[in-house]
Amino acid sequence: MLTLILAIVLIIGGITNKRLDDFHLKIEEAACDYVSKEYNNPSLLEAYSYLTKVRYSTLIEAGYLAEDLTNPLTKEKVSENNTDYVEITFTDSKYICTFKEG
Repeated sequence: MLTLILAIVLIIGGITNKRLDDFHLKIEEAACDYVSKEYNNPSLLEAYSYLTKVRYSTLIEAGYLAEDLTNPLTKEKVSENNTDYVEITFTDSKYICTFKEG
């Protein structure tokens, strides 16, 4: 019985982690798409350090992210979150976009 309960907990935890990973990936892909089309110049990241952080609101306003996208863990819509962001770097001739919490 204990083994069954443990298996169920692990499965549910795995599903939650997968959903959260997919959520973060969707945001990171939107940010990289935004940066590659809107900046189109990696040297801007070096010249203007504020460009290395892209907030959800920027992605929503530019049409790269749906405002009703919801964090599967907190159930908070991205449009209601003004602390998390995506960090942008340029390495090996490509943009690297990494989700960051507040």
